[in-house]
Amino acid sequence: MKLLYIDIQNAIKLQINLFKDKAYRAQFVKNALLAVAIFFAFYIMGLFIPEGYDWKVYFSQEKIPPIWTPWTLVVIRLINWPVLIGFTGLALVWRIRKYSHSVIPVLFVILSLPTFWVVFMGNLDGLVLLGLILLPLGVPLALMKPQVAAFALLARKNTLIAGVIWGVLSVIIWGFWPLNFLMVFNPAWKIEWTQDISLFPWGLILALPLLWFSRHDEDLLMAAGSLATPHLFPYHFILLMPSLARMKWPWFLATWLISWTPLLANWLGPNGWHFGNLMSIFFWCGIYFSRKSPVMKKITVGQVDVKFE
Repeated sequence: MKLLYIDIQNAIKLQINLFKDKAYRAQFVKNALLAVAIFFAFYIMGLFIPEGYDWKVYFSQEKIPPIWTPWTLVVIRLINWPVLIGFTGLALVWRIRKYSHSVIPVLFVILSLPTFWVVFMGNLDGLVLLGLILLPLGVPLALMKPQVAAFALLARKNTLIAGVIWGVLSVIIWGFWPLNFLMVFNPAWKIEWTQDISLFPWGLILALPLLWFSRHDEDLLMAAGSLATPHLFPYHFILLMPSLARMKWPWFLATWLISWTPLLANWLGPNGWHFGNLMSIFFWCGIYFSRKSPVMKKITVGQVDVKFE
């Protein structure tokens, strides 16, 4: 707790010092205006995109299935359908900008099965991605659906501490809600939800060593963690789709194509959904063997070099 407080205090002091620099203020305003423009562009699209099933049947009616985290209800009361689409688009584009300023990855990420699935089902994974961008303050959003996102918190000490603190607070406020996740171990769950492609517990055999090699990298940790999580739908990989921008072109194209393979279930039956597990491998290998550094700009404030997107 003390360490997180110190990190937040230092971050606030740094921001105050940064805003004294004219170049930083100009870049901040530029980024803020760009974020607003991206949000409203997707917001307008949301006015014309039909409401997805989950949004229409559950979220817009302020209903959440038992497996969802309880603070989801608080979040959905604050937004409507176009706002959800706006934040989803903003999160995808902004995460991509961390790695590349090219428009090509944006097009491929938007035109991917996980993105289409999330939008047309009206799900909230775009808000989870927004939470990852805003870490550590975004922990409540990131852990709204912790199946994959929770592994990203292992990348840094401050995000891990923030996640633990939020987990404890949420249990105090809403009770022992994590027990609801036990329903995924019920045989009836697998019968009803054939799209659940979790490899737990056998996936741990591969996930544990990959998690070790994924240290300090949010995307690698999520890719490795997707092999270990006890609950996984193919569309959960929308959190990793922006990482295509980190990959060399062969891995980029191969991983994008693999993202469509769960559709083979339409011809091969329920087992065909498990082609989605290939995304875990392709995302991890594509990122690990490409190792593109995020695109950063650097300015100097006094004697301190500060990097920002």
